[in-house]
Amino acid sequence: RPYRIIPYGRNNKFTGRKHLIESLRRYSEGNGHNRIALHGLGGSGKTQIALEYLYRRASESECDVFWVHGSGLQKFSDDFRAIAQHVRIPPPSAEPDEEGLLLNVKRWFEGPSSGDWMLVIDNADNEEDFMGNGGRISKFVPQGSRGTLILTTRSTQVALRERCEMIEVRKMAENDAQELLLKLLGNLNCSRDEEKEAITMILKSIHHIPLAIIGAAAFMTETQTPPSTYWSIFRGSDEHAKRLLSRPFCDIQRETDITESTLTTYFITFDRITRGMPLAAKLLHLIAFFDRQNIPEELLRQSGLEGIDDQIQFREAIGKLLGFSLVTAIAHEDKTFYELHRLVQLSLQVYLPVEELSRWRANALKVVSRVFPRHWTTWKDVSSAYIPQALEVTNNSTDPIAEELSFRLGEYFHDVGSYNNAETQFRRCIALREESKEHDWDEEGPRRVLFLGLICIHQGKANVAEDMLRRLLEHIGKSLDPNHLIVQDAIRHLGSALADQGKYEESQKMYWRVLEGDEKIHGPDHPSTLTSVDGLALVLKDQGKSDESEKMHRRALK
Repeated sequence: RPYRIIPYGRNNKFTGRKHLIESLRRYSEGNGHNRIALHGLGGSGKTQIALEYLYRRASESECDVFWVHGSGLQKFSDDFRAIAQHVRIPPPSAEPDEEGLLLNVKRWFEGPSSGDWMLVIDNADNEEDFMGNGGRISKFVPQGSRGTLILTTRSTQVALRERCEMIEVRKMAENDAQELLLKLLGNLNCSRDEEKEAITMILKSIHHIPLAIIGAAAFMTETQTPPSTYWSIFRGSDEHAKRLLSRPFCDIQRETDITESTLTTYFITFDRITRGMPLAAKLLHLIAFFDRQNIPEELLRQSGLEGIDDQIQFREAIGKLLGFSLVTAIAHEDKTFYELHRLVQLSLQVYLPVEELSRWRANALKVVSRVFPRHWTTWKDVSSAYIPQALEVTNNSTDPIAEELSFRLGEYFHDVGSYNNAETQFRRCIALREESKEHDWDEEGPRRVLFLGLICIHQGKANVAEDMLRRLLEHIGKSLDPNHLIVQDAIRHLGSALADQGKYEESQKMYWRVLEGDEKIHGPDHPSTLTSVDGLALVLKDQGKSDESEKMHRRALK
């Protein structure tokens, strides 16, 4: 003694994490039996923090130190059997009795002969193995009146069930992340400003997650790729980023049967959630195709997923995702929003089969389209959080639902005065209708051109609007009645575009023409008719015809 069973050597590249090491020290130095859980997202460095603390503690004290794997009963049993041999715990009988031996090890930890000890159970992630005193592994986890138990786990539920003090492990601090990457890159020359800037951008894109830093460094050192080139490839597209983050790499300080990449490290968590709580898995798949930030809770509640209307089922499902640190919750005023980790989002898009990707992308589009208002009178009900969600689900989609939602987005941007954004949406609608001939589009195409012309007028591009509206009138004049509302609006907007260019006589003709049409369609006192009267009054005034302009204004006022 002291007994020391630690399967990994000390990590000479360990960097930072001072406050987490101090938290471990504080909790483990309490009187009696201490139970601590390092919990957080996969790849956040929980194992390395526990390992570093164990080596520091071993160098400072005479306590016994043990390390076992919690990722499955067989590995746990093998490690407990090794402890039994090392400290000379006799078997319970002459006959092989696996459970009896594991219980004897548990009793040894809890009894007087064990002394002061520290036991790490690494990767205690499977909630089915840690079901209170009856779980496949948890029934062998020592308690008693002495010693310190440290769990590393992705699941807060495991930590809570084991009555642990909770230490959440998040991303590294920026300076620590930079120091770690530079240590791992070794002899690669990173002194140029271009390389330093690339390192900053790489770390920001992988969110300072240690496993992702190790994976990126492995690629760069093995292929002799400087950070600036790596960053150029990474930012090229999401597909490039996913390929780089899916590249397998080995780490001698991880379990022997694990060869994984940054993104595949989350697959086991996805599998467990799918088996244990299907609604949580469906919710996660849906979220993967939203804008990952500021996802309104009310959007999830209106998703139409089976069981989502049940408040208890919803809380259990979202609690599962929060418990595995896949999403985080943010409170703003009286509303709750959720954020999906970027690496988890990319991992899900690699994890799901192609047909499932298409299905959940389409589901996300339908959910946002169903929630987003359809009329200007309800724009005030649009939370600003819905705009990025609508932009995300329509991006690169050729679905008619996406085209229709883009049009509503364009109307919204027009009405709030965001004309450049409105132009982008209307042009996208027009392009979709022209390019995607396989869809049986409705007759709303001219309305998209009409709104684009109006936007051009607002942007001060009256000449562009004039050309666009003349071509539109020429096109729809062959298929629509002269008094059709779209024809009327096109003439009205053309009159406005002409007036903005000082072409007052032509503009006056357009306004007279649209006024006559409005009177036939709506009658003399309808708001549309009076809008045309007012527009005509302004054109007359611009020509110096003040008496005629006054008559028109008085008519509208009356």
